[in-house]
Amino acid sequence: MMTAVFVIACGNNSDTSFAAQYSYDEILPPGWSWSHVHGINDNGDMVGYGGVNSTTKSFSYINTIFTTLIPPDWSSAAALTINNSEEIVGYGTVNGSDKGFLYINGSYTELLPSGWTWAWAIRINELGDVVGGGYDGSLNKGFLYSNGSYTELLPPNWSWGTSYGINSSGVIAGWGADGNGIKKGYLYSNGSYTELLPPGWISATAYYVNDSGQVIGEGVNSTGKEKGYVYHNGTYTELSPPGWTDVVPEFINNNGVIVGYGTEEGIIKGFVYNTGNYIILESPNQPNTKIIGINNDNEVVGIAYNPGRGFVSTICSVSPVRIYNTPSTYYSSIQNAYDIADDGDIIESHNIIFTENLNFDLNKSVTLSGGHDCDYSVLNETSIVYGDIALNNGSANVSNVLVK
Repeated sequence: MMTAVFVIACGNNSDTSFAAQYSYDEILPPGWSWSHVHGINDNGDMVGYGGVNSTTKSFSYINTIFTTLIPPDWSSAAALTINNSEEIVGYGTVNGSDKGFLYINGSYTELLPSGWTWAWAIRINELGDVVGGGYDGSLNKGFLYSNGSYTELLPPNWSWGTSYGINSSGVIAGWGADGNGIKKGYLYSNGSYTELLPPGWISATAYYVNDSGQVIGEGVNSTGKEKGYVYHNGTYTELSPPGWTDVVPEFINNNGVIVGYGTEEGIIKGFVYNTGNYIILESPNQPNTKIIGINNDNEVVGIAYNPGRGFVSTICSVSPVRIYNTPSTYYSSIQNAYDIADDGDIIESHNIIFTENLNFDLNKSVTLSGGHDCDYSVLNETSIVYGDIALNNGSANVSNVLVK
């Protein structure tokens, strides 16, 4: 016997709010007119840059205290990342030339490999190793700064490159162009390079590699669409919230949670990707939102504009689906919960995007209730499922689910 009672919205409605899945707080130093937050460590300490009108300065925000950061005699500075030891890296301008900087315990170290005309410092790992990129007078290259020494980074026969991320084991991610002018990502480890280009793609970058060796980047796929990807153990997975026209993954933490931004219907939005599901993050005050970083406690930082406003958000860490019971059991997908559920069980899901097909094919009756907030205490939104729902056996009462 097959019975269905479906209360489902089907169509292209994009007005569903996901605010219950995250908090949102603006970060703006006192007296500043704009700010961008670019980095956050596992203690919740943040760095970024901003200023008043056209003057750009760096800042740190540690233990609720803002500190302005700019090396002596520099005309501008932008802090990008901070590690758990509160060591900070970034770049700026001095005497008309760009240089990187490393800030430790009140002291600045200028970062510019010997003979180079300019350089940016992008990332610092927990060992204090710094990577970035710049120009050596003839080629754009990446660099590693470790224990006071520089190592220049450029895959063999490439025409240019830069380094962008480094994990705790010293594995470096970057990108550039090979001898044929094809833009590719790369990994550098123990003196060896691995080129990264998803099969069939026209171009790719590599932005970061986490401690598990998962790499994220973006590029142009075989259909000419701008997509993101994650690479791990020789396998590529395409990243793109359904319906988005372009995607830029910016960071992946050690839990495998990926953050970035892209465009949907002409609006720039942030996203958080975890175990196949997307949370879409939008500023409540600004029209466009970019997520730039995430720590291992799922606190994310980024930019909303215009005008520019840095922000920090704490993403819901509770699994997005549960079977309501005493105690409840939690799952990463609706299908997983359905397969485990007993006859008469109630399945509840968060108000996020699920990318899966649902096949109700077992001889039991279940209720699927979508649209719950993070701790399942409030039901006032909708779950979105990109896929199909098929009822081949049993019965299902489905409410507050939008199928696209």
